[in-house]
Amino acid sequence: MEWDFIIRLCVAGLCGTVIGLDREYRVKDAGFRTHFLVALGSALMMIVSQYGFADILTHTGVGLDPSRIAAQVVSGIGFIGAGTIIVTKRQRVKGLTTAAGLWTSAIIGLTFGGGFYEGGILATAFIMLAELVFSRLEYRVLEHVPDINVYMEYEDKTCLDD
Repeated sequence: MEWDFIIRLCVAGLCGTVIGLDREYRVKDAGFRTHFLVALGSALMMIVSQYGFADILTHTGVGLDPSRIAAQVVSGIGFIGAGTIIVTKRQRVKGLTTAAGLWTSAIIGLTFGGGFYEGGILATAFIMLAELVFSRLEYRVLEHVPDINVYMEYEDKTCLDD
């Protein structure tokens, strides 16, 4: 195994863990292990899509598109993220940030798997900025906004036009 691949996997796992530790600290469903696994698995899939089929390309008439596996990771992670989203009894949506964090952890994994370290590190820094700073800002802004609940009742009046 080449050292470059090992470094890609380690950095992807590390960045996924950093994002997940914040979620773990906030006692969210998907914590550091989940984010680690998503980022690591995505990085591995990207490496496989780029280099895993190199011997097949030597055959005449064979062409492969490495971006296809990456696209499937992006789509597939949506199913995991969807499992974290719930609607409470008070009709509030919970889990969207966790789902978005898992999705971006997958993208970060793909980024590192593709060897784009600068982009992956910058994206991780932006995600941590959003998690640490924006969440506090959001609570400060929203604590002064009153909750308004609107309930509508209607009667089923069928109008039959002949």
